[in-house]
Amino acid sequence: MLSKPLDAIVGQDAAVMALRRGIAAADVPQSLLFVGPEGVGKTATAMAFVKELLGDVPLASRRIDESQHPDVCRIFPDGEFTRIWQLWSRPGHPAGALETLPFSPVAGNRRVYVFEKAETLNEESANSLLKALEEPPPYVQFVLCAPSPASVLPTILSRCRLVRFGPVPSEQIVEALIREKNVSEIEARTLAAYAEGSPGKAFRLADAPEIREQRDALLDLAARIAEVPPIGAFRLAEELRKLASPPKSKKSEAEEGEGEKSTRGDLGRALDVLSLWHGDLLRASLHGEGASLIHADKKDAVLRAARKYRPEQLAENVETLFTFRRRIARNANAQLATEILLMKLV
Repeated sequence: MLSKPLDAIVGQDAAVMALRRGIAAADVPQSLLFVGPEGVGKTATAMAFVKELLGDVPLASRRIDESQHPDVCRIFPDGEFTRIWQLWSRPGHPAGALETLPFSPVAGNRRVYVFEKAETLNEESANSLLKALEEPPPYVQFVLCAPSPASVLPTILSRCRLVRFGPVPSEQIVEALIREKNVSEIEARTLAAYAEGSPGKAFRLADAPEIREQRDALLDLAARIAEVPPIGAFRLAEELRKLASPPKSKKSEAEEGEGEKSTRGDLGRALDVLSLWHGDLLRASLHGEGASLIHADKKDAVLRAARKYRPEQLAENVETLFTFRRRIARNANAQLATEILLMKLV
């Protein structure tokens, strides 16, 4: 049996089943709102759904992938917001996406508009979209993606059928990584742990060797925390800040433009590495050789470092890392926060 586009979606069986039922019964609500955490598959499902809705013809599917299909329009934010000129034509800007609403489909029986980040609609653009959602032509299909129902205006929410997406179980992510990315089971389990229920994040990690190299360098730093005297905390804090930021060549233009926000995100992800490492140390301290570890490929280093601590110290370190992770997310001064953190850990 030939696979269909929605077959490739990982861990969102309820959403896929609901969408397929609607297609089979020719009873798909004209306005759908996909909600769920980042990276769990909302956009991937939206595009797979569009392909099946339009008949899953190979040529049409390829044109959708290449953003060349005349009846499929994907609307991305312009920076921080999705703006009204992106929807309706304004002087000095390209033609607005919704200007084609009155025109019948060119290649099939549906004209589809996919809003990648509906939470970025500002008040003006959201209100203008509302008019289209209220009385769309019969051939129009809207698909909006957002992290939660509360992140879009209530008036938009009330005019859309909600399709919920949740974090994907780790085992399903592991299976998908082994199948799609040809990685070992140990590597797949490590990536799945870092992905925190997000197949998209796991796949990005698998495709980015520089991120794995960065993670290994951070793990090396984490292992040295158990060895250095208190005076070494300041040097380790400086090293942590340097390691947290990926090489400039690896950052996108969008990330470069985010400035301090991007820096906090980089440092937060680095603290996630240290948190998972200390979680492994705690499991090793409690269960010894038989401990189930996230970093199973570094078992010897974990067991060696775990012997330097009492279990209650490691539990306190894990809690400390979570606390500082929240502080960084809330705009704490990075230099001061990392220096205090490493003094506590050392």
